Amino acid sequence: MNTLLESFLTDIFAALPGLVIRGLILIILFIIWPKLLGIILTTYKKTLEKKNVDPLLESFTVSLLKTVAYIALFFVVVSVIGIKATSLVTVLGTAGIAVGLALQGSLSNLAGGVLILFFKQFSKGDYISNNGGIEGTVDQIHILYTTLVTTDNKVIVVPNGQLANNAIINYSRKPERRLDMVFSVSYDTSADKAKELLRQIAENHPAVLKDKAITIRMAKQNASSLDFNFRVWVKSSDYWDTLYDFNEEVKRVFDENGVEIPYQKIDIYNRTEK
Repeated sequence: MNTLLESFLTDIFAALPGLVIRGLILIILFIIWPKLLGIILTTYKKTLEKKNVDPLLESFTVSLLKTVAYIALFFVVVSVIGIKATSLVTVLGTAGIAVGLALQGSLSNLAGGVLILFFKQFSKGDYISNNGGIEGTVDQIHILYTTLVTTDNKVIVVPNGQLANNAIINYSRKPERRLDMVFSVSYDTSADKAKELLRQIAENHPAVLKDKAITIRMAKQNASSLDFNFRVWVKSSDYWDTLYDFNEEVKRVFDENGVEIPYQKIDIYNRTEK
């Protein structure tokens, strides 16, 4: 019994220096590695900024470099601990099918990110939406996901595969947009008068592009209103301000000119039997 205990203690003391050294190496690695990686990434970002590289390509490659660096750190740690890389590869190879299935979604998102960058479906700062109802301003693209910022400053994280494999509407790609609105007047209002007032409003607004067609036509004779399509062209950056301006200006001009904007009414007839 004493012999076994002595043998055990001897083995422990013999292995202790190696364990201490490995522990110190791991501590140094975990302290130095993030700082070293930070310096490398900062230098890399500054280099890309000097060369005016696409900001989305910058965020994607930075994310890729981080991932590669931490994978390398994993293998270094495994090596320091004493696990042979060949043994680890054998284990991963044995579990290859399970690992492949687990990473299937991630690989799809990685491929989606590459496709987005290759085909340039959108750029940083573009306002986009997809058929899933997600919309916002593009902020960054990482190897697995893209971040969007909504108009009320919420951050949406969207898998790259979802953006790459679905229809995307890019509202910012073109410098000009057509503003489509519908204004209604009552049947008591002359159609010519309504069209003339709407045309004056459109022509007097400074944001309306005068070299583009202004379309004001009766679109429909509704049950209680005449509906007019109001279509003008504006710069994409002026779209929302112009839309609000027209809603306010049309109400003011219609009121000044005695044009009734229809609202829901109920006519009640009282029939007296003789």
